[in-house]
Amino acid sequence: MRHLAAALACALLLGVPARADEELDVKPDWLKRPTPESLMSVWPREALQRGLGGKAVISCSVSLQGALRDCSVVSESPAGSGFGVAAIALTPQLLMKPGMRGGKPVVSTVRIPINFEGAGPALGSRLTGAGSGPLMRMVLSNVTWRQAPTYAEVVAVYPEKAKAREAGGRATLNCTFKAGGLVGSCDTITEEPKGMGFAAAARTLSSRFVGPETLKDGRPTKGVDVQIPFVFAVDMLNPASRTIGKPQWTSLPDGQDMVAGYPAAAVEAGVRTGRVVMNCQVVAEGRLSACATEREEPAGLGFGDSAVALSKAFRVQTWSTEGLPTVGGSIRVPLRYEMPNAPPAKP
Repeated sequence: MRHLAAALACALLLGVPARADEELDVKPDWLKRPTPESLMSVWPREALQRGLGGKAVISCSVSLQGALRDCSVVSESPAGSGFGVAAIALTPQLLMKPGMRGGKPVVSTVRIPINFEGAGPALGSRLTGAGSGPLMRMVLSNVTWRQAPTYAEVVAVYPEKAKAREAGGRATLNCTFKAGGLVGSCDTITEEPKGMGFAAAARTLSSRFVGPETLKDGRPTKGVDVQIPFVFAVDMLNPASRTIGKPQWTSLPDGQDMVAGYPAAAVEAGVRTGRVVMNCQVVAEGRLSACATEREEPAGLGFGDSAVALSKAFRVQTWSTEGLPTVGGSIRVPLRYEMPNAPPAKP
C-alpha cells in the first residue's frame, strides 16, 4: 500500500510534461535585457566585497507573457560563489518575446548566460566600507504570499489608457518587507511599455501583498527586499478568460488520498489507469471551488467524481511566478491515476 501511495502521488505531481523539444517557428528573443544596475542589485555579497566577478548559465521556461520561470542553475564559475543563485534572482527584472509555433505564442525553454563583470578591487573596497548600503541588501525570492491582489482588484486598476488601446503590459517592483509580512517603499525596476500607467497600477496593488514574517533561519523578513512581477494582459478584462498561467501548488493530495479515492468501479473492472482534467475556480487562500470535470478517460468509472472530491486538498499560490493573480481566476487541473497492482479484468 505504501509503494502504491508513492506511485500515485508521483503521477499527480508530474502533470502534463512540457514540450520544450519541439521546433519553434520563432525562438524567444529579448525585450528587456540585464543592465549593469540590475546586475549590481543581485551581485553576491561576499564576491562584491572582494571585487570579484563571475559567470553563470541558467535554464528557464519562457511563459506565454514572456516572463522567465522555473529557472535552474546549469553552471557557475567560480563554483560555489553564488553567481548562479544571483542570476536566478535577476530573472524578475527580465522580459522576453515568447517563442511562436503556428502563429501562436507557446511555452519554451531557454539557456541564458550571464556575466558578472566590472566589479574591480576599488569598487569592492568602497562597498565594504558602506556596510549596509543599498547594494548590500538581501533580496528574497520564491515568496509564498499569504495574501495577494485578486483578479477583481487587478482589473479595477488596469490603466484606462491601456484599456482604450487594448494594450497589455507588465511591470516589476522592488519592495521592502515591513512588520507583519507587509511590503512598502516600492520602486519600479521595469515597465513595458512605458507611458501606459502599468507601473503606477502595480504600486497601487503592492499594499495588498502579505508575505512571510520570518526567513527559513528564523530571522525576520522586515527590511529584506523582494521583487514582484505584474502582468497586465488584455484577456484579464474578459471574465470568461481569466486564466492564471502555470500554477505553483502549495498543497496537493497525498498518495493515501489518491488510493482512497481510486474508483471502486475501476478496480472491479481491472482498469489500471485513468486521466481527468478538471476546471476549477480559485477562491480565497488559493483554494479550489466549483470544480467540474472537463475530460475523463475512461468515462463512466468514477474518475471524474473522484477528482472533484480530491479538489479540496489542492491549494495554489495566490500570485503566480509570471505576475498574474490567481484568486478569482480559473485553472485547469490534470490528474493521472495509476493502479499498478489492479486485479485482472473480469470476463
